[in-house]
Amino acid sequence: ERSKKRRRSDGAVQRIATWPSNRHPRCVHGAREASKEEEEGSGRTDGRERARTRPGVEVNDGSSADEDYCPDEELRKKGKRRRRIAPRVPARRNKVRNERKDGTHAPWNAGTRPDWTALPSGTLSTIFRMACRENACPTVARLQRVCRSWRDLSRMDPMLWTTVDFLGTDWIRPTTATLRKWCESGLWCRVTNVSLRNTVKLDDQVLKAMALGCPFLSDLDVSFTDGFTAAGIADVLKSCPIRSLQVECVKCPNHANILDVVRVIASEEGRYRKPESAEGCLRGKGEMWIRAFQQTQQDWHDTKNDEPERIYQGLEHLSIANCPRFTSAAMQRLAGSASFPFLSSLNLTNAGGAGGQVAVSIKALQTSCPLLSELRFNSLGGLFGWTSTSAARSKAEVSKDDGFPHLKVCEIAASGVNSLVSGSRFGESQVYDSVLYEVIHKSEKLSELDIAGCSKLSPNGLKEALHPAAPLRTISIGHSGVIRDEVLEYLCTNYKDSIEGVDAAGAGRHVTDRSAVALSRCSGLSVVSLGGSAITDAGVQCLSKRTPGSAVLQQMNISGCRSVSRDLKRQILAKYGEP
Repeated sequence: ERSKKRRRSDGAVQRIATWPSNRHPRCVHGAREASKEEEEGSGRTDGRERARTRPGVEVNDGSSADEDYCPDEELRKKGKRRRRIAPRVPARRNKVRNERKDGTHAPWNAGTRPDWTALPSGTLSTIFRMACRENACPTVARLQRVCRSWRDLSRMDPMLWTTVDFLGTDWIRPTTATLRKWCESGLWCRVTNVSLRNTVKLDDQVLKAMALGCPFLSDLDVSFTDGFTAAGIADVLKSCPIRSLQVECVKCPNHANILDVVRVIASEEGRYRKPESAEGCLRGKGEMWIRAFQQTQQDWHDTKNDEPERIYQGLEHLSIANCPRFTSAAMQRLAGSASFPFLSSLNLTNAGGAGGQVAVSIKALQTSCPLLSELRFNSLGGLFGWTSTSAARSKAEVSKDDGFPHLKVCEIAASGVNSLVSGSRFGESQVYDSVLYEVIHKSEKLSELDIAGCSKLSPNGLKEALHPAAPLRTISIGHSGVIRDEVLEYLCTNYKDSIEGVDAAGAGRHVTDRSAVALSRCSGLSVVSLGGSAITDAGVQCLSKRTPGSAVLQQMNISGCRSVSRDLKRQILAKYGEP
C-alpha cells in the first residue's frame, strides 16, 4: 500500500493510505492484475506454459538466456483497438479526348455518353446568347466558371453583352477600372441596355468610355447614383443613340443642380450625331476593339429578327422622378425651349418640392412633345403641388388644337402623406376643371387616369373632360372632389365593357349602395376599392355576386366602412385578402 501526507488545520501531519493506480478495485488495470494473481494461485497455465505447447518454440526454464522473455499476454495492448477506415478517394474525371488541337471538338459517337464539351462552338454560342438575352449579369460570370472552353468562348463573344443590369447581383461589382476595360477592349461593342442603378464609386470616366465603346447603346439608367455630372451624360447622349434615359434621384457631385442635367438633355449638346459611315464608327478605336466589332457584324445580322432595324429618331422615354431639386426653371427647359418630337413617355413622379410649387405650361408641353402617350405627374411639386401657367381659365378658352391625342396614361394625383395624428391626407392641388379638360379632352386612347387628391375638380368637369370613345380600364378618384354616386354611375354606364379597376376610397357619405349596384354591372371589373364610404351589407353582397360571364373579382377594399358588419368584413378579408 502507498500512503500520502496531508497536513491538518492544527499543523499535525496525517498519513492516509492510498491504493496504487494499477491495484485499485475500480480500475480496469487493477481488475486485470487481480485476475492474473488468481490464475497463478489456482495453478492455471500462464503464458510460458502455453508457449511450451506451441510447435517450434523453445523455452528454457531457469536459464540466464531466457530472462528477457515476456509472455505475449503482456505484450498485447490492453483495451479495444480502433478500427481504421481508409478515406474515400473520389473517382478521377476522365479527360475530354475528343478535343482537337485547333480548339474544335470531334463529333461524339451515338453509343458514348453525350458531353456538353462535344458541341460545336457555334451551337454553344447560340445557347449562351439565349441564356444571356435578358441580362448578362450574373449569367456570363457563371458560364466562365464551368470549364476552360466555356470561359474562353464567353470572353470572346460580345453578343452575350447586349443587356447589362448590375442591380441585385453580387457576382460582379462594377468599378470604374473594370467598366473602362470592358468598353475599351470591345467586349461591350454590341451592348444596347445598361443599368447602373444604385452603383457607387463610379464617375464620368465610365460614361466617357461608354460613349466611345458602346455605339449601339439605346437604354441608359443612372438612377440613384452620386458620381455622374452633366458633362458625362452629355458625352453619352452625343455619341450613342439613346432612346430611353432614366436619371431618377441623381445626386450630382459638388452640390450641382439637376437643372444642369436637364439643360444638357434639352440642348443641342445632348443631341446624337450619327457617324457618316461605318469607318467613322471605327475611327480612333484600338485593334482589339475593331476585331471584336467586325467579328460580331455577321453574327448580328444572322441572329436578329426579320423585322427591319429601327432607325434612330430621338429620345422616346425620359424619367426624372424623385428629384427634389427639380424646379420651374427645369420644367421650362423641358417644355418651353426644347423639342422632343418623338418623346412618348415623360415621368416626373415625386419630382420637385424643395423649391416650392412647380409651374407647368400645358400648351408648351403639347408643342414640344406632340406624340406623348404617358404623362406621369403624380406628386409633382411635393406638398406644394404644381400649377398650370396656360392662359385658359375655362373650357371655352381652350383651343380645339390643344391636347394630347396619343395619350394613354395620365397620372396627375396630388402628393399623399401618412400621419399618425391626422391619418392619410393629400397635399395641395391646383388642378382645376379647365386644366383637366386641356390635358385629356382629345385623348381617344386613354386607358388609365389617376386624379386622386385633386379636391378642386367637380363631377361635371370630369364628365366633360373624358372622351366618350376612350377605352378606360382603370380610374382612381379617391379623396377627390369628383367622388359621387352619379360619377360612378356615369363611369359604369359609358365604360362598363372596358373598365377593370376603380379606386373610390375616402368618399364618406357621398358613395352609397347605388355605386355598389352600378359597379356590379361592369363585366370586366376585377379590382374595386370603396374604403371609407357609406355602403352597407346589402351593397357589399350585391357587389360580390357576379353575373354569369363576368370577370372574377380579385380584390375588394371595404376598410373603414362603418355601416358594414364585422362578420361580413371578416368574410371579405378571408376571401380577397388585405388590400
